[in-house]
Amino acid sequence: MSNSHYETSRKERFSYYTFFTGQNIIFMFVTIFISVYYTSVLGLSAGTVGIIFLLARVWDAVNDPILSIIVERSRLKGGKFKPWVNAIAWAVPLATILIFAFGDYLAEQPMWIRVTYAFATYVGWGMLYTVSDAPAYAIGSVMTQNKDERNVIYSFVRFGGFVGMVIAMVSAPWLVEKLEGKWTLAALIMCIVAMFLMLTIRTVKERHVVEQEVPTLKQILGTVTGNKYLLMFILAFVFIGGSNFAFTLMPYIARDVFNDPSLSGLLLFAMIGPAMLASPLVPIGIRKVGKIGTFAWASAALAVLSVITWGLGHQHLEVFVALTMIKAIALGVTLIMPSIFIADCIEYGYIRSGKRLEAVTFATQTFANKATTAVGGAIAMGYLALVGFVESTGGAVVKQTPQVIQGMWDALNLGNAIGATIGLVIFLYSYKLTDQVLADLKPDDLPENKNTTLNETIVAK
Repeated sequence: MSNSHYETSRKERFSYYTFFTGQNIIFMFVTIFISVYYTSVLGLSAGTVGIIFLLARVWDAVNDPILSIIVERSRLKGGKFKPWVNAIAWAVPLATILIFAFGDYLAEQPMWIRVTYAFATYVGWGMLYTVSDAPAYAIGSVMTQNKDERNVIYSFVRFGGFVGMVIAMVSAPWLVEKLEGKWTLAALIMCIVAMFLMLTIRTVKERHVVEQEVPTLKQILGTVTGNKYLLMFILAFVFIGGSNFAFTLMPYIARDVFNDPSLSGLLLFAMIGPAMLASPLVPIGIRKVGKIGTFAWASAALAVLSVITWGLGHQHLEVFVALTMIKAIALGVTLIMPSIFIADCIEYGYIRSGKRLEAVTFATQTFANKATTAVGGAIAMGYLALVGFVESTGGAVVKQTPQVIQGMWDALNLGNAIGATIGLVIFLYSYKLTDQVLADLKPDDLPENKNTTLNETIVAK
């Protein structure tokens, strides 16, 4: 489709993308390095870290819907979503700095103080991240009514996110090393850069916000829980993404498997750098084999390549890096496409209920993103504790046993293969929301416009 038919300008789209560049600098800094920081600086056990991650996600199950409902019911001056993301652009960086603050002081305190501080700052960060994430993604659904343009926007939103991930993965390990383990200063530098990038979203316009009465809590919950396609896609995505333990394990793989901590940046880049290629490939894949086919093939590739990597072993670093880079492209597709599917689920929910609830619907994606990283981190750290991982305090390096090293390798590869396979089966079995299905369900079918209910219409079809 020609850009001349787009409602948005190139400058506006670029400003939207760079918000996610800054956001993902923060997200990846926390996701990748928090386990290392907790176990190596604060001296928390791998099992304790896993419990913190799980409890935080239990809280998110309550907190994320509440925050998204507040956003959905608000009527603030300046737009439906923009006031939230404008205000939160400084709060998330601040919360990130607090996670990595006072490390030397805390390391000398009783264990209960260390655990309490770690849990409180991580949960607080997660709450603020929800407010920055769900409304920001929701803006993309009201920038344009053109489906092709929307697919392109959400594809390149992830490209902007990948750029942020790469910046964090390459520069953060180098920065921490150059600063001789001064994590707070490293977090401060990264967050200042991220904040300036996030502020670019101020130039984005909300063009197609549906004017409607403030939805009741019952209507909001009913719209989301009644959206079967949304729920089943999120379930499949949690299995596929949650079994990707690489975000948690790569620093350990570099240090303990390949005996070179400086490889952490290279391995993390190999895992996500080539994923940027998926941004232009996803629209092509959608045109060739459809959305469902594109996502399914990428998920299958993740499973197959993970098994191959596991079988070849960790004797050859070059082979591991090459396979990781190939797998990164498939990973990129699975990370890009949730926003596209959820945008379709918003349309389905609107047709089904007459309520367009962008913030609440995208909050399910925010929860899924946090759930996949936290569940993956919890399972990975719990498994390492099971096989005998030994933590350290104050940055000291502990030599891990061959059993632990093999456990890292098994979790990294076999875990991903199993999870991706389960998620793929769930997705193919339950997700049937094609463009044709959406085209068959017109606004004329809304309950307020017909005496029969939409459910009856769907059954009749």
